[in-house]
Amino acid sequence: MKPKYYLPLAAGIISVAVIMAGCVKQPLDTAPVGNYTTQNFWRDQTDVLAGIAGIYNIMFQEDGVGHGNYVFEDQSDDISVDGDHADYWRIESFNPLASDYQIRTTWIFAYEQIARANNAIIYVPQVPVMDEAIRNRSLGEAYFLRAHAYYTLQTIYGEVPLILEENVLNGEYNQPKKTEEEVRVQIEADLLKAADLLPETYGGEDKGRVHKGAAWALLTKLYMTWEKLDKAQEYGQKVITNANYALAPEYSDNFIVDKQINNSEILFGIWSKDGFGSAVANIYFTNRAWGGWGFHHPTQNFVDAFEAGDTKRKEATVLAVGDSIPNQNQMIEISDKDAYQMFAGKEGQLTGRMLPSQSPTGYSIRKYTGFKADGSGLDFSIKQPLLRTADIYLLVAEAKIRTSGPGAGDAEINVVRKRAGLGEISGATFTDLVHERRVELGGENVRHFDLLRWDKKQLVNLDTIVNKPKAASPLQPYNGTVIVPARTFTRPKNYYQPIPQSIVDQSKGIITQNPNY
Repeated sequence: MKPKYYLPLAAGIISVAVIMAGCVKQPLDTAPVGNYTTQNFWRDQTDVLAGIAGIYNIMFQEDGVGHGNYVFEDQSDDISVDGDHADYWRIESFNPLASDYQIRTTWIFAYEQIARANNAIIYVPQVPVMDEAIRNRSLGEAYFLRAHAYYTLQTIYGEVPLILEENVLNGEYNQPKKTEEEVRVQIEADLLKAADLLPETYGGEDKGRVHKGAAWALLTKLYMTWEKLDKAQEYGQKVITNANYALAPEYSDNFIVDKQINNSEILFGIWSKDGFGSAVANIYFTNRAWGGWGFHHPTQNFVDAFEAGDTKRKEATVLAVGDSIPNQNQMIEISDKDAYQMFAGKEGQLTGRMLPSQSPTGYSIRKYTGFKADGSGLDFSIKQPLLRTADIYLLVAEAKIRTSGPGAGDAEINVVRKRAGLGEISGATFTDLVHERRVELGGENVRHFDLLRWDKKQLVNLDTIVNKPKAASPLQPYNGTVIVPARTFTRPKNYYQPIPQSIVDQSKGIITQNPNY
């Protein structure tokens, strides 16, 4: 199959495989592969299943939702970026350039996801003979995945072009940006169609496909961003009252390979499987001493946010000096630099524990790290949750508090707290809600986008948050060092990222740059 690769301009051709390997540094230079065209590919049910798999495969790209889009979460106070990418540092400091690599690739992979979904929406109804239940399900998946891509684009860039079926059929890819309202209307329409077409659950090898609960959940998040709090409550309730989407018994079950397969709480995620490519988050979040690349690290600011008794969530979220993970057997020699406090007197010894010198903050994200049971290395069967039921419980609670006042969201907040092993609270305020979302969803690419939507409504003041330096662990050799100095948030500029300059240039004036860039 050769769907058009547009940015959103018609630009080139890229082939679909069951697994897309590596990151596309020069996507427009990709040579055509195979003999299929978009028009002659969609012949039967086998082709439909392969075509839908091709949409999901975008999720495996390291520069998209698997890792790259988490760089925008590094703008929050919870996480700090590491590595050798200057564009990541600029994004974290609210000084991105329209020419930055990550600004471009986030756009590219979202529109590639849209391109593949558009092809399915156009051609799946034309397949002459196939199981009608699978036809409907496949269309539902395509509508959801298109909506998800547009939700990502709208959240990060604000106003963006809409490329829909009629544009593909007419070859009209060079489209101007639509208003945020227009984009949200399109996302809503796609998700409502998806919810109608998708089943509530799956069994067997179909687990991991999006279902009604995923569509309802993304609608809930859309309506909260859209400030349609009544609609957010309506669709959020569909999720949290449905036993098919119940919370996992234990918080950590969401991030342990053996507990993820039958986990009803993971509404939508990246379902990697060891031996069939890699789990991108496992590589990018795992500490370098353990074979990962360690790009995103919790700050002391975030660690301090956990209540004293909130050990279940804290231990499942954050790795600190001396912590270990089951099946992590790689031994590392302790150097003189590392031998202090709990390592004192152990110079030259080997340990499987995380060494503090491997993280600039003294902490690592625990959620996406898993090792094979035989101790042979990272387990690429770990799933990366993108939507969880707990998120929806707390969004319903937020909508209730903001419409009916303190205490209105107690029931939903306390369901989440009880699972964490914490006592109930009463009369929960918006401030309490902010706290619960921070510690429940830490490291899951939620915090910064929460802060942005709250700041727009003057519910929080982002100035007071980003003006606090990001600090490291108080342990030696960190000693509370400032990792990222106080930053300046500029309104309205920093509500959104710049449009990639290459896209603006290619459009020849049709697509305009975001204000102040």
